[in-house]
Amino acid sequence: MTNSVNVAVIGAGVAGLTTARELLRENHRVTVFEKSGQIGGTWVYDNRVEVDDCLHLNPNRTVVHSSIYKSLRTNLPRPLMGFSDFSLEEKTYGDPRLFPGHEEVLKFLKDFANEFGVGEVIRFNSEVVRVESGVVSLWWSGRRRRVVWWRRILMRWLFVMVIIPNHELPMMFLV
Repeated sequence: MTNSVNVAVIGAGVAGLTTARELLRENHRVTVFEKSGQIGGTWVYDNRVEVDDCLHLNPNRTVVHSSIYKSLRTNLPRPLMGFSDFSLEEKTYGDPRLFPGHEEVLKFLKDFANEFGVGEVIRFNSEVVRVESGVVSLWWSGRRRRVVWWRRILMRWLFVMVIIPNHELPMMFLV
């Protein structure tokens, strides 16, 4: 059995949710920081569009973080979209077609988070703007700390890992 450590996961998309689930299964103390108000990452559809400033020249524009469109369906069939222990194939959410739409994928991810207790460790509306490491004073026995700037307020935890799973290879900062 491993020692339980504090772990920060940045983002509550597919990679962040599965990372958090696996860390929770290993009895680690997990905090997921999600900048939006819900889970789902790129599977969250936002009908607002940045049409008033397509070139992003106005720094005061409304920024829409969404990479999907209203009629999006997956390019993978339902049996391949789930997890080995939590199948999308058995869930239809009202649409039994082989290639689920983004609404179904988002509902599936919410069910996944609820099923495995991941939703309880997510801090919504919490954008991480900086992560840094450094040596703490002697009473910390020389261990490193992770400083997470959360909603522009400095919060300090002793994290052994900070995981940013939304890259090609997850970025991990280890002690």
